[in-house]
Amino acid sequence: MWNPQKVFLEQATPTVDNSVEWVQERELVGKEAIYSAKIQAQDDPEHYRVRTISVIEQLKKPKLWLAAAGQLFFSLTVGFGVIASYASYLSNKDDIVLSSLAATSANEFTEVALGGLITLPAAVAFLGIAGMSGGTSLFSLGFNALPMVFSSMPGGNLFGFLFFFLLFLASVSGCISTLQPGIAFLEEATQINRKQSVAILGFVTAFGASFVLYFSEGITALDTLDFWVGTFLIFITATIFIILFGWVLGIDTAFEEAHRGSAIQLPRFFKWIIKYLCPLFLLTIFGFWITLDVLGLDRGTIDHHIIDLIGNEAEGISANRTARLAIGLIVSVGIFYALLASGVKRYTEITAKNR
Repeated sequence: MWNPQKVFLEQATPTVDNSVEWVQERELVGKEAIYSAKIQAQDDPEHYRVRTISVIEQLKKPKLWLAAAGQLFFSLTVGFGVIASYASYLSNKDDIVLSSLAATSANEFTEVALGGLITLPAAVAFLGIAGMSGGTSLFSLGFNALPMVFSSMPGGNLFGFLFFFLLFLASVSGCISTLQPGIAFLEEATQINRKQSVAILGFVTAFGASFVLYFSEGITALDTLDFWVGTFLIFITATIFIILFGWVLGIDTAFEEAHRGSAIQLPRFFKWIIKYLCPLFLLTIFGFWITLDVLGLDRGTIDHHIIDLIGNEAEGISANRTARLAIGLIVSVGIFYALLASGVKRYTEITAKNR
């Protein structure tokens, strides 16, 4: 957002078939860095070149859209059962529309507007534009820049402690809400009490955290789990939720249920957006991602998360064992929950009715 047009120094790298592939060596930020790189490219044009990537070219990457959609769904807790789980505790008189509008508006304004206004100016002032480059996220910028702000202000130690302590409480409450669907599922599926379901889910969570800590070299395990669960699976499940809401439940029935006890009415054009535009948009993103980043058609490049799993014989890259183990962990947890769900009479009856 703050650096839409990116400039890279690329280096020519020979491939197995004796051709040349240009690989990004580093991002160039600032006039001096760009000028120095251009001189280097002019002195050795066979091995170096300076390339400018525009906003339009970046927007042509389906992985960017996939990540943006996944981040949006994650921020609003859409796609992994949290809202569905909490909605099961509501009565017909509870206002869903106004509550959702207030929650999402406050959340996005606080995260994007206030968070950006606090973090980005501080990062520019203390780190400079060059210090913010290199794919640094807003999350990591906050931990790098804000301690500098607190250290240079009166009473900074106190305010810094209060800020990060409140941030810790927010993260803990967020984790608890994220675990609630799993706890509720275990209670329903196995007919155990809450303490037992928390213990089981705590063991699964601790095992996953230990896996990430053990395979911490190169953060491959964390990156693999983050992409396939935090981006890909959330994107898939959110798309399924939208299709179920608009087509299986029926958009008219869904709006009738949503407006029970609501103080405000959703505009009618939202029916068209939810039923047609959202599924079409999400399926288009997924289709382009499969075509360009998974199969490598048109551009000939494959997403590194795919290469980590299957390798690339043409470039002499073997599959990453840690990435495969991470996928095995995801599949194992999925099979565990699927087996539990298959034994629940209530779920099988619902499935039979929908056939």
